[in-house]
Amino acid sequence: MGGAVDPQTQKMLEASVARPPLSWATPEGWQESPGSGMRLATFRSADTGDPVECALISLAGDAGGVESNAARWMQQVNIAVPDVPAMEKFLAAQKKIKTRDGFDATILDLTQLQSQDDLESPSMAATIITLPDMTVFVKMTGARGAVLKNRDQFEALCESLKLN
Repeated sequence: MGGAVDPQTQKMLEASVARPPLSWATPEGWQESPGSGMRLATFRSADTGDPVECALISLAGDAGGVESNAARWMQQVNIAVPDVPAMEKFLAAQKKIKTRDGFDATILDLTQLQSQDDLESPSMAATIITLPDMTVFVKMTGARGAVLKNRDQFEALCESLKLN
């Protein structure tokens, strides 16, 4: 999902990676792997027949803002980016949660923009958490059916995040 990034852009992205002292609880039925590059950690569901992968990423500043990240993620899973009013409506309707230490977070559920009958197309749920001087992203990818099936675990992971 998504194409290769040119080397100069990759260097800029890696330079903007923030390494905050975060802690979290790995959801039941998921396996955690150490982070590398931009990732603080990678999680995979144990369901080999319908797996999801989840990345925990932290970048300095606002990391481009909610709208631009939402548009980029939509393109990564072949969803047409809506016009400004429709994007604003979509973003306003997304679920708001709090992390373990009370930071506001928004879960962008891209499965809502795909056909209800299509469980095989690539899809994503992503959470944006704005912390002081950085933005944390938790991004779950997989087939639409797998993303739907793992929503509760994904939300639990996002809610468990704590800035130490």
